[in-house]
Amino acid sequence: MTQDSLRFNVYINVERFTNYATESFEWIEDFLAILLDGEVRRQRSRECRQQKLGGAISILLSLLPNSEGGFRRALLKFLRSVVTFWIPNRVILASHGGLETVLAMLETSSGEFKLILLEILSALALVREVRKFLWNSRRVNLLVEAASHGRMVSRTRAAQAIGLLGLVKRARRAIVDVGAVLVLMHLLAEGDVTAKAVAGNALGIISSHVDYIRPIAQVGVIPLYAELLRGPDPVGKEVAEDVFCVLAVDEENAVEIAEHMVRILRGDDARAKAAAAGVIWDLANYKCSSPVLRNSGVIPILVELLVDENVDVREKVAGAVAQLSQNKADRAVLANSGAIQRLISMLEAEADVLRDDAAEALVNFSLDPSLGEQISCILENSIFQNMQLRVMQMRDADRHMDLSLQHQLTLDPALSRF
Repeated sequence: MTQDSLRFNVYINVERFTNYATESFEWIEDFLAILLDGEVRRQRSRECRQQKLGGAISILLSLLPNSEGGFRRALLKFLRSVVTFWIPNRVILASHGGLETVLAMLETSSGEFKLILLEILSALALVREVRKFLWNSRRVNLLVEAASHGRMVSRTRAAQAIGLLGLVKRARRAIVDVGAVLVLMHLLAEGDVTAKAVAGNALGIISSHVDYIRPIAQVGVIPLYAELLRGPDPVGKEVAEDVFCVLAVDEENAVEIAEHMVRILRGDDARAKAAAAGVIWDLANYKCSSPVLRNSGVIPILVELLVDENVDVREKVAGAVAQLSQNKADRAVLANSGAIQRLISMLEAEADVLRDDAAEALVNFSLDPSLGEQISCILENSIFQNMQLRVMQMRDADRHMDLSLQHQLTLDPALSRF
């Protein structure tokens, strides 16, 4: 087959197959089979088929540099479909010179051609070796550009690739320096459900670097994560909760986060309230957050929600209260807000988790000399006694562990440097 006849054959069939509105990769195989005279279809072994696919992709790549107009557009759209709808083709395209070709064309392309190339790059960047190449060649900016333009599904892939690259600590500074934060924030604010979760996760990975915890919060991400927490997507809620735990390491961030949680807990959305109570539960584990939570006014709200009609809300709130009850100052606020009587009534709850959390909190109250008298009426309760035994056993185990660690440090002072 001559170059001209091959070019004509490719053009006719690319136009034919890229006009199909389908997300099946079967039509991609059909075209590649035509391109290689049916050899792909006849080959049954995976290894042989990948070799034939690689050969077909190589033919397409060889035609790209000298292509123009509609033919170039058709080739690019076809390659975009190849890497979008069939994940193994991303590796095949990248390993057959496709990445170098795409990067070279991006330097001289504009308009629709550039958008398609960025979409191809966003798919290729989900391959680890491609991300590594982009970072080593200082082309991370192209990923950020891909997350800024094009179809939402492609921008979401680029955001995912940015997040994956951000897992490499040394790469985070480069990602921030090329403007990724603002681009991800825009996706977090304006993207669809999937884009919000993916962009939020990527931004959370970047913010986990100690140098960026406060600066990223200062540009306005906390309200965006609060909206993600209110949203309908369970994955988005989990992402927001995890990122809040990272950002709350900084006290100013923790104050702002607590304010948003108070507003959500005062609202009517049960799912959002359960998620916000989960965030408070997480923050209560941080000693540095304890004064922040007390000053935010969230504790009296939690006490009110112990009798909320929604079971998920009650369970998350009970967990947060049990955690807060470990701190003396928080116990005083809980007691003054009427928590003890509500916790006592929860010992008869049907759900085991509610009974356990209530009993754990009451055990903590019973160990406080200033509050013990208020729970004297349930000292003979079997649920309370069982939890009291478990708490004592756990605290004894913690003390033994601390003593063991101190003994090891005494025997080997060098360990204390770590």
